[in-house]
Amino acid sequence: MRLFFTRPDSPITAAPVPLGMMSLAAYLRQHRHGDEYRFYDARVRLTPNEQLVPLIAEYRPDLVCITAFSLEADLAHDLARRVKQALPGCRVFLGGPYATSDPLVAIQDENIDMVFIGEGETTLLAVLNALEAGQPLDGIKGIAFRRDGQPVSNGYPDMIDDLDALPPPAWDLLDFEPYFSRRGKRPMMNKLQRSPRGVSLFTTRGCPYRCSYCHNVFGKKLRKRSVENVIAELKLLHDTYGVRELEFLDDIFNLDMERAAAIFDGMARENLHFHITFPNGLRAEYLTDELLRKFKDGGVYWITVAIESGSPRIQKAIHKNVDLIKAQANIDRISRLGINCNGFFMMGFLDETEEEIRQTINFAVQSRLVIASFFILTPFPNTEIYNEAVAAGHDMTARYSDYHDVAVNLSKVPTKRLWQLKKMAYRKFYLSPKRIYLIIRANPFRVGLLEGIFYLFKMVFTGRELKKSSGSSETSPVTGTAA
Repeated sequence: MRLFFTRPDSPITAAPVPLGMMSLAAYLRQHRHGDEYRFYDARVRLTPNEQLVPLIAEYRPDLVCITAFSLEADLAHDLARRVKQALPGCRVFLGGPYATSDPLVAIQDENIDMVFIGEGETTLLAVLNALEAGQPLDGIKGIAFRRDGQPVSNGYPDMIDDLDALPPPAWDLLDFEPYFSRRGKRPMMNKLQRSPRGVSLFTTRGCPYRCSYCHNVFGKKLRKRSVENVIAELKLLHDTYGVRELEFLDDIFNLDMERAAAIFDGMARENLHFHITFPNGLRAEYLTDELLRKFKDGGVYWITVAIESGSPRIQKAIHKNVDLIKAQANIDRISRLGINCNGFFMMGFLDETEEEIRQTINFAVQSRLVIASFFILTPFPNTEIYNEAVAAGHDMTARYSDYHDVAVNLSKVPTKRLWQLKKMAYRKFYLSPKRIYLIIRANPFRVGLLEGIFYLFKMVFTGRELKKSSGSSETSPVTGTAA
């Protein structure tokens, strides 16, 4: 079987290496023989769907596997339609956060043959084997499909508890050039790389916290790769592929602080030297002096903490439950140790008041954060906060295309005022002598100096991230709305 893995280009500003595709291919290779694989990351290459499909058609695959975020839903449907037009006999599968969040909506598109829910390694293997053997799909967990034209979901798959049983991602199938050259879209979530030879990786899956706004791709149980397994992959990346910068994308890398320290001890023991960042958000309370020192000595120069709200009431309402006093103290310790710190914040939560939004802004302004990102809440389907909004009578039919836009306003603040508060947050945060000093001290713009400076000015004066996309504006076959 010939398989083509891809993701569409979109307004999403970063394109880290496609670890999900790479893990699927590696797992299939471990358990099947004779298949052929090709990756094409349209997001990092800025390739619109109309240019991507001829590349797919040239390969003549039996199966096209598309992954997409919820923000990319319309583009994913457009890509599936174009593939079916060019290759009517080719199967199209859809996975990723969008497929997991809204499988029964996604499978209504007749151009998509199957939707995958949650992590897909064991599910995809079972599906391919069943299709080749002519066996029914009813007993395979983790998929949605159509039976007699009606959507059917088999629910979530069983999670893979032993992550060491998975092979490392198929790094040998990846073309590193577009990620290392930076000629396409930014290749890491970290905006301010120190080395161009950087990649992303996961050392855990899942998160035990139950934040009401969060997707549930990897479940609510923390599953960990062993320290030895992680170090083996780091040696491969360092010695074979010349990787010199890492960003750990774990939901909470530091939840097990002893293990986190052991990974850095292992890197030191093996003389593995990287520039390291945590762009996805460490848990702010779980940062001891000892762990921070190991991070600093091990090459960490940028840490992100996901605070989300400066309001104690909102913290409880969204089940984030960050200890705000301890988090502020740890941000101060991170900064004074010489590690740059970034913060994530959101506004527009259900029934949030202007005073509570101002608490969030004040938390950021009073901190020693170097960078802060302020987002408008985007309540994705089947998240707890989405269901709460539906129960409260909010109209949730909007399409979600940008974390910086007001897709739906659940707060008690008028939409125009909510947008004004967001812009005010950026101005108050960045246009202060303390922040300018911290940014200059951080000297963060090691790769893409002018781009980085322009990026900050863009945030200050527009209140949003810079979009960079050549994406399609086709209409979704499911919703009838423009992408």
